[in-house]
Amino acid sequence: MFENSEIDHLLNFVGYGDKNADTWFLGMEEGGGGEDNLRARMGFSQFEDNYEAHKKLGILKFHEGKRTIQRTWRGMSVLSLMLDDKPFGTEAVRQHQAELLGRAGSNTLLCELMPLPKASIGSWGYEELIPQFDSRESYYKTVMPGRITLLQALYAEHRPNVVVAYGKAFWSSYKQVFRDVTFTQDDGFEIGRTEQGVIVLCGHFTARTMNGKLPGLAAKIKAYM
Repeated sequence: MFENSEIDHLLNFVGYGDKNADTWFLGMEEGGGGEDNLRARMGFSQFEDNYEAHKKLGILKFHEGKRTIQRTWRGMSVLSLMLDDKPFGTEAVRQHQAELLGRAGSNTLLCELMPLPKASIGSWGYEELIPQFDSRESYYKTVMPGRITLLQALYAEHRPNVVVAYGKAFWSSYKQVFRDVTFTQDDGFEIGRTEQGVIVLCGHFTARTMNGKLPGLAAKIKAYM
């Protein structure tokens, strides 16, 4: 069972990469989880280097050896390369994911609205480990308002040029973070322009509805900038 101070530490985690990055990728929450994973995350700072964090988690295949391409990260890497007008073939994506995506000092931040990884979006599974929240609904109701406030403050302070919030089921939650932004529907996306750049709501990078959509998304981001 985790103590309250340990829970506070876990809930303070924002994501992988650099808070001063020009491009932020915002998801709902990480997959996975379990006790060993949460215990390893006790060694996390608020912002972690993607590679170093996954070494702490004992997950090396995305950054070492053959460097497996992770499905969600693939979309992020492809979009990042497109925005920089760089080639986005398989090996370019593999290199970008391992060496640049969510790395300290890089131009990307991978953050989540909710801080705890879970086996699936509809599950909880931490009733014994984290009895402070007796259900997924209790966790969301208690933690989400503070996370929204935290992300609002970080966004206002660091002012990224591009925020890509992915996962259509969670658009309404993302809009709470950017509540002063007016979004316009545009070819299956919703796009809002801000003083410093653009915020895009899109489908999950692994969703079938996103097949073939990344070139158009990259072009729209550039057009709105």
